[in-house]
Amino acid sequence: MKLAGKGLIMLILLGLLGVFVNGCGPALPCNTSLVTLDETRLDAETFEQEEAETGQRVDDLSSSLAKRQSEIVGIKDDPAKLTKKLHELKKGSGRE
Repeated sequence: MKLAGKGLIMLILLGLLGVFVNGCGPALPCNTSLVTLDETRLDAETFEQEEAETGQRVDDLSSSLAKRQSEIVGIKDDPAKLTKKLHELKKGSGRE
């Protein structure tokens, strides 16, 4: 059993040594057209612009959320006002 384990370790080490000695070979040439590169560059610019717009929208929504949460905190302690507002909303929608 010990001899088989040593043999396996030696085989692995020789395999690794072979990879390091031979390397991966030369790099293959890149066959990409200039049109593909330009399209990719334009796509990247579009994605960057969309990312900036989305970031601005997230900031706007975050500030709106904070505003709404502060409104909720301000009115949640006043059930009479909320009940009156609910009654007005029901009345305006024709449910009452």
